[in-house]
Amino acid sequence: MDKYRPEKYWENRLNKDFSLGGVGSCGLGKEYNKWLYKARIRTLSELLKKYQINPYKKRILDIGAGTGFYINHWKKLGADFVVGLDITEKSVSTLEKKFPQYKFLKADVSSDELNIEGKFDIITAFDVLFHIVEEKKFEQTIRNIKKMAHENTKILISDIFLKEYCSPHFHENDRTLNRYKEVLEKEGFKCVTFIPIFYLMNNPLDICALKNGFAKIVLPRLWTINKTIISLSINRTGLFGNIIGYLCGIILFILDGFILMQTKDGPSTKLMLVEVR
Repeated sequence: MDKYRPEKYWENRLNKDFSLGGVGSCGLGKEYNKWLYKARIRTLSELLKKYQINPYKKRILDIGAGTGFYINHWKKLGADFVVGLDITEKSVSTLEKKFPQYKFLKADVSSDELNIEGKFDIITAFDVLFHIVEEKKFEQTIRNIKKMAHENTKILISDIFLKEYCSPHFHENDRTLNRYKEVLEKEGFKCVTFIPIFYLMNNPLDICALKNGFAKIVLPRLWTINKTIISLSINRTGLFGNIIGYLCGIILFILDGFILMQTKDGPSTKLMLVEVR
């Protein structure tokens, strides 16, 4: 297998499929990915409301802008100034046309030469940092975020935040919660809270973090069944395939919403709020 080269990998991936299916979970199809992103927005909205973070008229930096999904969300919430940062030309050139009122930069957030003027009120890195597989580059990314933050900046990061470390594979390095805290604290940040985004909807890679022993046994098996069914939406073209992906998505979205109201645990991706100490 070729070495992971982030710019080349994501340029090829977005040129092939510039949609939520292209930037989201591979192998789960566009319709199901739409529901995964609805779940992300649900959790984001919950956190913003709980901690009284109002994006209206704020300066926002979106690291890993991708297809502009979150750019559009900030626009709806009345963000005054948004900068979208992405490693690909495809993302930047497309989003410049779609959102001419905002600014987009082609840059590597893990570079020690990154230079973006100004400070931001909200900085986001949604499902991005685990794609920075090298530890030195991960540490540099956090340093770069610190340079762009002021004393009241809110940083929002979504990742799995594992309890137990798993070896990285190609374009992913899923770090532990303790590793995150170590690097964040070194740069003068503190983790305020984190909220689970998924329970049934996504791969339970952090299954050992759950306190419920029954769930630890059942969830991996359920995910295998779910993924098999969801894969039918990709293998089947046309309306039938779309219906499978849509139905799986909406059913699990509703179930996750109910389950996550009852528990603070989550076996998959979580949303973390970080502040400057």
